Amino acid sequence: MINRLKQLWSDKFVRGTFILTGTGFLGSVFNYLVHPIVSRNLSVAAYGDFQALLSFISVFGIIGAVIYTSLTKEISTLAAGNFAVITALRRRAVLWLSVAGLILFLLVLVFSGPLHSLFNISQTGLLIISSLILLYTYPLIVNRATLAGLQHFSVLSALNLSDPTFRLLLVVLLVSVWSWGIIGAAWALGLTSLVGLGLSFWAVRRLNLGKGSASFNYPWTAIGRYALLVLWFTALAQFFYNFDMLFIKSAFSPEEAGLYGALLTVGRIIFFVGGAVPLVMFPVIAGLRADPSARRLFVLLKSLGLMSLLTVPAGVVIALWPGFMIRIVVGVKYLAVAPYLPLFALAMLLLTLLTVLSQYFLALSRRRGLIVLTVAAFVEALLLALFHADFWQVIWVIVVVYGLADLVLVGLLVWEYRQLKRGELAGKLGSELEPLKTEIL
Repeated sequence: MINRLKQLWSDKFVRGTFILTGTGFLGSVFNYLVHPIVSRNLSVAAYGDFQALLSFISVFGIIGAVIYTSLTKEISTLAAGNFAVITALRRRAVLWLSVAGLILFLLVLVFSGPLHSLFNISQTGLLIISSLILLYTYPLIVNRATLAGLQHFSVLSALNLSDPTFRLLLVVLLVSVWSWGIIGAAWALGLTSLVGLGLSFWAVRRLNLGKGSASFNYPWTAIGRYALLVLWFTALAQFFYNFDMLFIKSAFSPEEAGLYGALLTVGRIIFFVGGAVPLVMFPVIAGLRADPSARRLFVLLKSLGLMSLLTVPAGVVIALWPGFMIRIVVGVKYLAVAPYLPLFALAMLLLTLLTVLSQYFLALSRRRGLIVLTVAAFVEALLLALFHADFWQVIWVIVVVYGLADLVLVGLLVWEYRQLKRGELAGKLGSELEPLKTEIL
């Protein structure tokens, strides 16, 4: 048994998944601890300002997700010994994106007055302080993408944990110990990733990638086109993750919206525990894009097996003991949603599966997977507009939409497998007939 576990742990893919899952869980705990500390040390209005600052910063996080995914895919493709090109690509990206971050910060600085009014933030300067993160976050993302593309998952997981750890430390010092109030909370957001930035450059330097290519002329147009695909995917992912809550907020009472929010908080535990799987799978699949064999499909199967190992037990626990889960996660005042939780757990399992499958198509730059997601998004919006008499109808709509989208994507994968096996067979027959052809000639 011990030897079997050692063999399993020696698999880089499995090890990377579990390391990223473990550190991701710990990071989420640290992120969660920020809120009770801030809420207890600020007034209700100031805590609302803090939430507004978080929402504002998260908008720029979408840009970061596009950068990270695009560069991870490109570096994965170059990983087979093209270290000089990788170094040149990384340095150029760090330079250009540092300039882009500076421009974004200057725009926030110039328009800080209207932005404070738009978000109804009481104190001027809070957005400027929290937006300091724009000055250095994109170079950090480039370094993380380099580590992910080269599949250094242990170092990457440590970097991912550094941000929530340092943010929690800053919040404890600036808000709780030194009582700087909302100003301290804003500084905690603005300085969150400074330690991670330093660690990321140290980690990349240890890779010994060598000097950049002097004749570097990378096809940035191709990267730009792929970045548009990533932006398309990111928008769809945000839609599936947030649209049902936004719809409930507009179509139901505030109290019902609060209950549905509690349902989301508990149900998304399933989505979270499987979230590391596509992070590990993506660079591996991208590196196999030019491989004519079915190897990438076997990597996908391994990913789905790991996802099931992580998410199915969580889904079973939530479905069998919904009341217990609600009590320990959100509190007894939300027990009214306990009957909905088993079905909602199924919806989250289907959404996690949809995420893994769609990441596979994105890693290969396949638009048809994104087209399926786009159609599913329109169908979800249409069905929710027609059927939203109660929570049951809303949850059944997302279960049906996610389930059908998963089935279509699986159908595309079966078709791809047949095409790959047909190509392998044709290649094998060609190699066997070549000697006979030579003899005849």
